[in-house]
Amino acid sequence: MSNKNKGINEHCGIFAISCNDFSYSVPSLIYSGLMALQHRGQIFAGLSVSNCSGTLTTYKDRGMVSKVLTPSVLKNIYGNVGIGHVCYGEGDFLKIEEAQPYHYQSDELEFSISMNGKLTNYIQIKRQLENMGRIITGNTDIELVSMLISSLFTLNGNFLDTLKKAFSIIEGGYCVSILTKPGDLYILRDSCGIKPLCYGKTSRKGKIFQIFASESSALDVIGAELVRDVRPGEIIKIDPVDGMISDKFTDSKHGSLCVFEYIYFARPDSIIEKKSVFDIRYNLGRELAKKDAINFKDAIVVPVPDSGRSAAMGYAWESGSPYQEGLIKNRYVWQLKVEDIKEKLNPITPIVKGKNVILVDDSIISGQTMKRIIKMLKNAGANQIHVRVSAPVITESCQFNQNFSNKDLLIGYKSIAEDQKEVIENIRDHINADSLQFLTVKELVKVIDIKETSLCLRCFQSIIKDHKERLVPTLH
Repeated sequence: MSNKNKGINEHCGIFAISCNDFSYSVPSLIYSGLMALQHRGQIFAGLSVSNCSGTLTTYKDRGMVSKVLTPSVLKNIYGNVGIGHVCYGEGDFLKIEEAQPYHYQSDELEFSISMNGKLTNYIQIKRQLENMGRIITGNTDIELVSMLISSLFTLNGNFLDTLKKAFSIIEGGYCVSILTKPGDLYILRDSCGIKPLCYGKTSRKGKIFQIFASESSALDVIGAELVRDVRPGEIIKIDPVDGMISDKFTDSKHGSLCVFEYIYFARPDSIIEKKSVFDIRYNLGRELAKKDAINFKDAIVVPVPDSGRSAAMGYAWESGSPYQEGLIKNRYVWQLKVEDIKEKLNPITPIVKGKNVILVDDSIISGQTMKRIIKMLKNAGANQIHVRVSAPVITESCQFNQNFSNKDLLIGYKSIAEDQKEVIENIRDHINADSLQFLTVKELVKVIDIKETSLCLRCFQSIIKDHKERLVPTLH
């Protein structure tokens, strides 16, 4: 996938677990879950744990999970309920105190909160809180959400009711886990279900574990069974003794899951809304091959690693052209400017030299990275480069994704024309490919096999029908 300054990234991953045995300590399981979600965030990592004595402990730092949550750290944190977080970071915060889980403490209330997502009515809520005399010192969503919860709690004193009220006010796409001092765990998913969140269970020697994670792959690594996805607009309370309570904090007619979870964000081994991510990506590649009228001679199918691999496998199977790993990725490099792409990817010259390369990727953002990859392959001796993209052209910005929040950076937007073929030709010319093909929205939805109304597809549509805006309720 290509972006102006860096590869597109999901910004956060969350993991939460509750064990009904107060003598059991969960930090090592949180570590395993976060390792499975490392692809969703590499800048910050952390956890919060509550134990039977009513102590809430939070530890977080800048870095990868294995560097932050070391054995020496984990052995000093004890508790049977906990939440964990990995974050990519949007540049909104630099202080470790503002990273997540965010530990909030006042005279009346103490909790730790972790969120994957973004508010869209931040300014309105901030103004109302300031009108109530609250002082907002930072500019992060998580601080504002915590302040809102605290403000509402002082009005009614019931934490569950407070959360229902708070998140009926909050607009945006998000999943949230909240841990209180007594060990109660709360889980929420926005009313449109834009961000994924699943629920799983497992038992060990009579101990029952209830787990929530951004992806089901985080359940697999600890041997938990995927039960279901958290429903849009659902709030769940887990008490280690009394079990689960599920309710709605807002009405939701249907979900609008971000389609990029299937295209790119999620791990291929995850299951989202009962759909295999790998199967979808593989079949997107097959769909690309089916619509390809060109009969390539002496061609090989090469993925842009790692995001294009599943689709490339499907394309190769359907087309009959051999699949080859023609690009090697440096797995120890996470963030690079586009001009440093050669430090992250390197062509295997004996494989690509003299070949017509069918280069498969999941999407193109600005086109700059793809342009440089094509140049690298041609310098390595590739004959022709035919780019195949397993998604439609991205023509609109996304308020929930920082990587293409500015549509002026999108090559699809800058290449917009009345005729779709002209748009693709403009992009092809920019990246210097010999040919270029995208999937259409109709083809994408057909392969995913979910109703179009249950997917968020805004970024692919040049004319968007905005959702009806609802007024922000007052806080009193």
